[in-house]
Amino acid sequence: MKIFPHFRFTIWLGLVLLAGCSAPKKKEFVTNFEFSLSEKVRTLPLPEDVGQFMLMPQAGDDTYFYLFDFKTNQLLVYTIVDGQLYNSIKFESEGPNGVGANVFSFYAESPDEVYVSAGVNTIFRFDSEGVLQQKITIDTKELEEKGISLFSNIFYKKDNSLYFAAFPMVFAWTELGPKALTEIPNLVRYDLTEKSFSPLSYFPAEFVGDNLNKSIFPLLTKGPNEVPMINLNFRNIYRISDDSVLTSFAGHSKFPHDPPVSASPNMFEDMPEIMKIIKHVAIYTELVFFENLDLIVRVAKFEDIPENVLDDESFVASRWGLVFLDREFNKIGEMELEPGKYNGRYIFADEEGIWISTDHPDNPDLSEDVLRFQLIAVKK
Repeated sequence: MKIFPHFRFTIWLGLVLLAGCSAPKKKEFVTNFEFSLSEKVRTLPLPEDVGQFMLMPQAGDDTYFYLFDFKTNQLLVYTIVDGQLYNSIKFESEGPNGVGANVFSFYAESPDEVYVSAGVNTIFRFDSEGVLQQKITIDTKELEEKGISLFSNIFYKKDNSLYFAAFPMVFAWTELGPKALTEIPNLVRYDLTEKSFSPLSYFPAEFVGDNLNKSIFPLLTKGPNEVPMINLNFRNIYRISDDSVLTSFAGHSKFPHDPPVSASPNMFEDMPEIMKIIKHVAIYTELVFFENLDLIVRVAKFEDIPENVLDDESFVASRWGLVFLDREFNKIGEMELEPGKYNGRYIFADEEGIWISTDHPDNPDLSEDVLRFQLIAVKK
């Protein structure tokens, strides 16, 4: 399932500019699962005009693996069983099927039903040929009046609703104060029939703490039984069940228990500092439920700060880790991967286990023609 494309944050930031808790006790886990890094490798073919880096993934489906290339406005659909390129859809900027100048994000219900976010409040539905089937214009006035901004980069569809991540409308959220942030939803549901919003989850006090000089962006993905899972940069993850918000520990033992904060008195006065905190400190990225394995995988990206944080579109962090949870949200294991060899954002799964990308710029096995994945075998 998808996550926020961090390399597209600059676009979002331009639009916005224009328009700690005590340490918890160590948690142990018991499991019948075994996770082992295998030597087995698979490759997925790449079109000539698409590179290995800065693709936006959507995983979780045991049949298809999706990657969006923002450079070519192209969605790649791979069949997991044979690793072949099943389909590619190039989205037009203009004309009857046009989505405008910039695609922000996508969500694929299936290869035949693809939703594209191309504006703050516009969602397009396409078929497998890239023919526009529906344009959904969302009136966000009621949210704006409450100081809530719709995070249209992060969404998915379920039944007759769209689920969106949300966050404060104010750019410098440090001005809000911790209490005010806890009164802002980080997840909303939009009813496509009633054309109205319902808040489902708010920023938890344990995450907010007393220092807002940190990244507060919520990531959203679909969990077991299609429940919304909220993935903050925090030791815990959250999910909606029977209209209640449930919490589960999902921290990596080598990660800080609380979100990294900026040493700057106000990071909003320093653009490089903002980008460092949002993109390059220790960050949890993907959170994916693999139904065929009864397994939730959370990706941990260790701190790795490039020389120029404002010009890093091809930068891939060197160190990655994984946290494993069962479908009941119990932590059942974790792993730290060898530095300079992996790109933890690209993962999918089949009956053998989890396949994780080895396309890192420092990996000598890197090839321009294919995406390369290594197996993490999963046994019960």
